[in-house]
Amino acid sequence: MCAEPEGRLIRLMTQDRNRGGMRSLRSALFGAALGAAVVAQAGSLPTPAEPAEPAQNPHWGLIEKYCFECHNTADWAGSLAFDTLSMDDIPAEAEVWEKAIRKLRGGLMPPPGKPQPDQQAVRSLVAYLENTLDAASAQHPHVERTGLNRLNRAQYANAVKDLLGVSVDPETLLPRDEVHDGFDNIATALHVSPSFMDQYLSAAHQVAPLALGNPEARPAATNYSVEGAGTQRHHRDGLPFGTRGGAVVEHYFPADGEYSLTIADMAGALWVTDMEHQNTIVALLDGKEFFRTTVGGEEDMKAIDQKQDPAVDAINKRLKNIRFHATAGTHKVAVTFLERTFAESDSRLHTAAPEGGQDKIKRLTAFEIRGPLETAGAPEGVGTMASRRKIFSCYPQSEAEEQPCAEQIVKRLATQAFRGDVGPQDLQRLMALYTEGRKSYGFEGGIRRAIAGILASPLFLFRADLGTDAPAQGPRPLTDVELASRLSFFLWNSIPDAELVKVAHENRLHEPQVLQAEVQRMLADPRAESLVTHFAFKWLNIARLDEITPDPRLFPYASGPSDLREDFKEELRLFIHDVFSRDASVLELLTSNRTFLNERLALHYGIYNVKGDQFRPVTLTQSARFGLLGKGGILMLTSYPDRTAPVLRGVWILERITGTPPGTPPPNVGNLKENEAGKKPRSLRERTALHSQNPTCFGCHGVMDPLGFALENFDAVGRYREIDRVTNEVVDTRAKMPDGTEIDGPDDLRAALLARPEQFVQTLTEKMMTYALGRPLEYADMPTVRGIVRKVAQQDYRFSALVTEIVASDAFRMTAPPPPAKTLQAAVKTP
Repeated sequence: MCAEPEGRLIRLMTQDRNRGGMRSLRSALFGAALGAAVVAQAGSLPTPAEPAEPAQNPHWGLIEKYCFECHNTADWAGSLAFDTLSMDDIPAEAEVWEKAIRKLRGGLMPPPGKPQPDQQAVRSLVAYLENTLDAASAQHPHVERTGLNRLNRAQYANAVKDLLGVSVDPETLLPRDEVHDGFDNIATALHVSPSFMDQYLSAAHQVAPLALGNPEARPAATNYSVEGAGTQRHHRDGLPFGTRGGAVVEHYFPADGEYSLTIADMAGALWVTDMEHQNTIVALLDGKEFFRTTVGGEEDMKAIDQKQDPAVDAINKRLKNIRFHATAGTHKVAVTFLERTFAESDSRLHTAAPEGGQDKIKRLTAFEIRGPLETAGAPEGVGTMASRRKIFSCYPQSEAEEQPCAEQIVKRLATQAFRGDVGPQDLQRLMALYTEGRKSYGFEGGIRRAIAGILASPLFLFRADLGTDAPAQGPRPLTDVELASRLSFFLWNSIPDAELVKVAHENRLHEPQVLQAEVQRMLADPRAESLVTHFAFKWLNIARLDEITPDPRLFPYASGPSDLREDFKEELRLFIHDVFSRDASVLELLTSNRTFLNERLALHYGIYNVKGDQFRPVTLTQSARFGLLGKGGILMLTSYPDRTAPVLRGVWILERITGTPPGTPPPNVGNLKENEAGKKPRSLRERTALHSQNPTCFGCHGVMDPLGFALENFDAVGRYREIDRVTNEVVDTRAKMPDGTEIDGPDDLRAALLARPEQFVQTLTEKMMTYALGRPLEYADMPTVRGIVRKVAQQDYRFSALVTEIVASDAFRMTAPPPPAKTLQAAVKTP
């Protein structure tokens, strides 16, 4: 039998795995007659009205006129026949009508190229359907169970950092996480296998010693390769201002003692490259310089010319076996170069490049840290590591004090690691591990063993809504401990802190005022940055930037040594963080004229009064750059390496901004026809138009393409242009939206999107709820989403209002019981 509550976790894992698929497209074959019509009052919930015949309903007449041609029992386009439905009981076919609402809101139906209804009639129909569905849902709010949710890589690293004060690289410890709808915290996607669990067990045994240090550590070497070794003309984040290139790493030192640094060779005899000028190399530990030397310059060039290999060896020897002292724990080690004044150009001719023409420079490719060294005797101990201060709330002075001190440490760590849910059996198992470790390795060996047990426990690695021992007959509120866990992983992507656990143990967290106060406190905490880096970046698909390498022949100013992708990411991070931290309206994500730039990115945007490598707030004057649609990173990730992609940009807006994704493209879609040599070149717009002439293709392209055409003033790397480099003609940004709205350029596109601000906020709400709940939203969740949007609208769409309303929703505060499942016989493997 499985130990409780770990046994319950294993059973729940199987129940989730055995669950059926998504609900059917229709709850029945559209055969039921549908319930009472509801009159939609603008700005208020509907009130029941007398039943009416479908033919007398003006909304049904619109559907009959524009939808029956394709969606009927003869054609079944999209597996849907509206002639089997009526508007008598809309809630009975909620899934069908929710899909219809999304298509209507996105302008996808009726398809472009087909006769279009009056847009006021469409908006009236959408409002009627939404109000009817929302009124029915208000009687029985939808609550779903998330299921068993494994910690993903980022959550594991954050939890270890908060629990033990140790920074780990989860990519080297844990398997890759599966992604669903762009997010890597979706329970159904985070599969578990025996090999997964073996890696988590291995990680636990590697992390525990890092937290305690090792006073008996033997010398060991760690090699670091420098990413982007060929792009070291500029300052790099994490390094002191006034430096260029190099690298900074977080290195774990197992004990106090002497260590050595060895830097890769920089001089050579056969090919003497980039030695004309003197390069000053510095090494720093936690920002404090401990080494400096020079490579290159007149004297080194002369020595190599006259002595050849012996001179090269002597120059490179300066970079070897550099001794320094370090205390136990994780420290930042940096190797970089002093930056020369840009007045010292290496070019014979003047250049306008922001790096001042300094291309004759040395580059750092790798370095090695070794230690603790035996030459200075035995390691000096582990001192006062930050992680040890977090772990050892007491330390025994005698053998009699060891057991009670160990119990205090283990119980405190387990309470935080298990999100406040620690029972006597859990503590007993962990103390058994302590006892076993103490027999062989003493008191600290026992603590190390217990910590490994905590990190390998299912209660740490999995989140589940276990509730009480009494079986639930229907949806139930989360316990305060469960609510604290869900809240902390939503706002911090990590485990609850002591204060949140305390409030949960006092059974006060479910109180609305207390819950709201905790949300505000947690949003003000630096850990809320995860809402930018883990939620917003995944919602906007910023990771695609890593897949785009601009063609250096076409965009030399944004590729190779001038690669701007990391700058784009930093601009987006600071921009989104600014909107969130100021508690501004989330509409500012589309409208704000405020951004953050350094000199390189400012020059790329055509701004010439920003100097230096540091990012700083900038007020934009070119309105085309306002908001997300004007950010170089967004424009690059929606392009190809050698050209813009109006289709990709249109799809990105439909998926990420309006929440109305187009249908799946048919197989074997051909590429755009390239321009032929000797013939007048066609613009990308003209070639795209030829590609989508097929009426079937135009059904989607008629929606996607206009959105992308409006952004054609930006090239593939996000640089503003007015002339097409291929045709040498003015870029045509005119387009016609599916609703007939004519737009011309980024400003008109933004205005068209903001004509219905609730559409963008609804998309953001859907994405944030998916992230907060760790599960995909279903059609039955949409009334909750719309209700949140209405409440947030009354609070000027402020960011904190959106977060607070999501947390206050039944979907967040409640859970449903698990479905029945077959009995599972399993054993919990302990470390």
